[in-house]
Amino acid sequence: MYIQAILRRISVLSLISIISIGVYTDQGQWKTESMIRGDAHGYCAYLASWVIYHDFSFDFYPALDKDIKDRYWLNQYEGLQPFPKLTMGLAMLQLPGYLLAHWLAGLLGYAQDGWSAPYHFAVGFSGLLAFLIGLFFIRKSLEKSFSTTVSDMTVICIALMTNAFYYGVLDGAQSHIYSFMLLSIAIYLFDRWTEKKNEKDFLIASFCFGLLVLIRPTNGIVLIYLLLYLIINKTLVNRYLIKILLIGLLAFLLPIIPQLVFWKMISGSWVFYSYGDEHIYWLSPHIWEGLFSFRNGWLIYTPIMLLAFVGIPFLRKIDRPMTWALSFILPLHVYIVFSWWCWYYGSSLSMRPMIDLYPLFAFGIAAFVRYALSKNALIYPLITSLFGLLIYNNALQTKQYDEGLLSGSDMTKGAFSALCLNTDPPSNLKLLGLYKAPDTDRLLLGQPERSRRDTIVEKSWQLDQTVLINSTKQFGPSIIIPSSDFETPYDRIMHVSAEVKASEDDRYNAYLVMSYDADDANYGYYTVELHKQLRQKNEWQTVHAYLRKSEFLPEAGIMKIYPWFKKGKGEVEVRNVIVEQLDCPYSEPLTP
Repeated sequence: MYIQAILRRISVLSLISIISIGVYTDQGQWKTESMIRGDAHGYCAYLASWVIYHDFSFDFYPALDKDIKDRYWLNQYEGLQPFPKLTMGLAMLQLPGYLLAHWLAGLLGYAQDGWSAPYHFAVGFSGLLAFLIGLFFIRKSLEKSFSTTVSDMTVICIALMTNAFYYGVLDGAQSHIYSFMLLSIAIYLFDRWTEKKNEKDFLIASFCFGLLVLIRPTNGIVLIYLLLYLIINKTLVNRYLIKILLIGLLAFLLPIIPQLVFWKMISGSWVFYSYGDEHIYWLSPHIWEGLFSFRNGWLIYTPIMLLAFVGIPFLRKIDRPMTWALSFILPLHVYIVFSWWCWYYGSSLSMRPMIDLYPLFAFGIAAFVRYALSKNALIYPLITSLFGLLIYNNALQTKQYDEGLLSGSDMTKGAFSALCLNTDPPSNLKLLGLYKAPDTDRLLLGQPERSRRDTIVEKSWQLDQTVLINSTKQFGPSIIIPSSDFETPYDRIMHVSAEVKASEDDRYNAYLVMSYDADDANYGYYTVELHKQLRQKNEWQTVHAYLRKSEFLPEAGIMKIYPWFKKGKGEVEVRNVIVEQLDCPYSEPLTP
């Protein structure tokens, strides 16, 4: 039985590892040297300063060319030299891989500048290892209270049904998967210390908790788990109080001290708030939006996490301290995460800050799965079918987000509907006007976003004729607009519309083409897939497209709009093609 249990555990973790490594190798962003992006610029700023420039205070930065400066995401603070707004905790974890990449870059003939392919690969692979290590320790923690089947199913839920897969495999340069790993290790070691009283376990667990808090200070709420456990187990506290207070505190502070020293050295203060005008607005959290909005809503895009809530009551008889911890930490984490001014966390797949605490939430999922499987044998195939659908949905969403279809911060109900379980969605939802940019100016002030915009038609052009396009006659007439006749600065946009009627044969492939050209050079080519917008056959329907003028289009260039039938059978009629230059300012003032 013991050998069988080991083989089953290995098979599940091995399967996930094989899938993860395969996807990383084939699809990882290191292949396009785009792994280090977003917040990763800030973390790698520390790594470059330590390894490339051998400078711990960023004195090298002012002498860099502008293009190189843009790599590092340093903030400028009044009276101080620029330095990262992010803490150095993640850089500490990525340092071994970064050093190896630096050595390999020189050996293989790549630039040793912190930005060539070996660095992207190493940073991403470090995240992949963190993902797999985290799953391993989650599994080890669960097996103490749950069966092999329940533990395996829970690990599969976390690994293949949540956004942890994307941030562990395809975008492993972000902080969240490292927090995920640290918490899973800390929970396992702390729990083992309570049983075996091994001081080494307690020290490493305390160190992991300290590093977890350094990476993201709001993750400090996980210490509630420790506090509740110690309160419940008074004998443990009475016996080990001195060690808890002295040795544990020292291990906890050890990874934090370098950050405090850095802040003191560069700003004169031991603790420095480096986020400038970005704040947590405690009195105006966006809890409902954070959970259920189409803009990254956690339970909309990661529905399996509903079980973390539902499973708490079923955990009570299995693990009392964990039950109390989840009851406090889960709602508190939701409140803190969605009180941040940018509650949707930019372009994100689901809510990435929630990943940090998935090792805790796994216990709620496991408790529900255990309860469900114990009620009726027929539940097993139902749960298996549901989990299969959620794995498929998560894989599809991961692909859509990686390809830029699922935009994250700009998502709307219309965009979500176009993508949900759709393997062949429109290729450019932004072009169709299905995205809506957030009102960051209001959010930075902690105010509700503005929703009302004026729509002012400043100029218009029209092709007032009906044309038939098919495999024989592939192109219709064009509207040609000189570049000098239109502009699209910040809140202006070009709106293209046309009335379309298609035959009953659905094998056609018709497009409305918008192209920016000048002197045989193209400065932007866009197509609206007419056949993916039409809901009814043989009826006139209006299709829309929204786009901006290419900033590189010369004054002598043109915008050209025309219908095109690429291939296939059937035919499409197009009439009343209209192009409008729109001004769309908010009708509400910035401050209410």
